[in-house]
Amino acid sequence: MSRSDPATRTYHVWFSTKHRKPALVDDIRDAVLEVFNDVARRTGIRLMAAEAIEDHVHLVLQLGAEKLLSTAVHDLKGASAREVFRRFPDLRLDMGTNSFWQISYGWRRVPDCRIEIVREYVQTQARRPLRHE
Repeated sequence: MSRSDPATRTYHVWFSTKHRKPALVDDIRDAVLEVFNDVARRTGIRLMAAEAIEDHVHLVLQLGAEKLLSTAVHDLKGASAREVFRRFPDLRLDMGTNSFWQISYGWRRVPDCRIEIVREYVQTQARRPLRHE
């Protein structure tokens, strides 16, 4: 999949932890990003950028024509939630829920001319103040 392939679509995707709990720290953050990379490799998603900040993530995904965005997000959220709760079983109690992620997610198509700008935005999330503080 390359940027010049007309069947390729690039998306900026973001979603939050359930109840915006600040769970994406330290080893949990690392585990989520690791699972995102693993799922992307296995399912044909090109993960161009990913960052997790306390209670939400931002991703830049590139998908071929055969892959739906909803399926890609479902795969990423499902696998990461299962793995996080497997590795950190007490987290389920700390979060007070059986769900790690909120159901919804936000997204925007990224035109080829803006991919690098959006990647930079995602990769610099850790340097930005949290909006709800």
